[in-house]
Amino acid sequence: MDIKVQKQDLLTALSLASRFTSNKLGNASGLQGVLFLNKESFLHLYATNLNSFFHTKISSDSMKEERFILDYHKVIEFVTYLQEGEITLSIGTSKITFIQKKTKGTFAFIPQNDFPLPPAITNKGSEVGMKEFQKMISLVLFSASRDLSRPVLSGVNFVEKDGEVDIVATDGFRLSLFHMKNELQMRSMLIPAEFLLELIRHTKEQKSIQMSFSEEEKMVFFKAGNDEYYSRLIEGEYPPYEKVIPTEKKATAIVDREELVRNIKLISIFAREFSSIVVCHFKKGELMLSPKTEGGAENTTTQDIELDGEEMSVAFNFKFLLEFLSIIDDQTVTIELVRPDAPVVLKTKSEKDFLHIIMPVRIQE
Repeated sequence: MDIKVQKQDLLTALSLASRFTSNKLGNASGLQGVLFLNKESFLHLYATNLNSFFHTKISSDSMKEERFILDYHKVIEFVTYLQEGEITLSIGTSKITFIQKKTKGTFAFIPQNDFPLPPAITNKGSEVGMKEFQKMISLVLFSASRDLSRPVLSGVNFVEKDGEVDIVATDGFRLSLFHMKNELQMRSMLIPAEFLLELIRHTKEQKSIQMSFSEEEKMVFFKAGNDEYYSRLIEGEYPPYEKVIPTEKKATAIVDREELVRNIKLISIFAREFSSIVVCHFKKGELMLSPKTEGGAENTTTQDIELDGEEMSVAFNFKFLLEFLSIIDDQTVTIELVRPDAPVVLKTKSEKDFLHIIMPVRIQE
């Protein structure tokens, strides 16, 4: 049987699907490939690592049903070098041949081994503007833990309460919180941050995205055009993030963001030798930055600031500061201080419903 598809359609779909395959050696070989299912003039592509699923479809010229799994690595590379235009997929009993004019490439099928398809989700859900969705996710996503040993910290937590919703991420050293009215009727759920990163990366050009969930499957579902993204929710007790948010402040500093980024990078040259710690000395009208050293002030830089309240010195891992400053666009940053050993709150004027918290590093003065 032969199927005709467009090269760019196939390459785009296959490249997307490859992001959701399993790379764990212990999993069945089929999960490390992409499932192709031709049905009713559409070629469907499925991929899964059992925690997340991806499905998309492209037009084909055949109504006949065919099902096979391919190792996508060589296929993507081969299709990339083909010319634009039509490709013929000649399907045999154990292999497939990609044909374009005088060029042919043959690839063996992977055993199917009961490749799981994503569950049917009948909940209609809500349509979300992509610009709004990307903004609120991007503001918190970077704070989620990359360490999977504590699964609950590797997710983004949606907490619904009294018609409002908190979107929270923390790795135990920092915390990001976006608060909004629950106009989208979101439910409380904990979504893997890695999945959300892939989702916004591949859907940012869309105007809107459909979002729904399945209580029975404990799964969230997103649809953008012909692309469907599924993820199992993380189960477990999320830490009480509200207790980390300071209820008082002893000082407020307003700092120019670009100048702060430049100064942190300057001092980071020396701070890398001292556990990546930068000490911020908040003084009246001035912020001085220095690395954590045993004594002396050989490597310092200063910038003008507005300080209302007590003077104090607070030490940070400079990587946390830079990562926060890189995801905001405001000209200035507001920094709220309580004590050198208390959580520090960072805010922006443009996002009044967003705050970021960094736990300071304790040092001996």
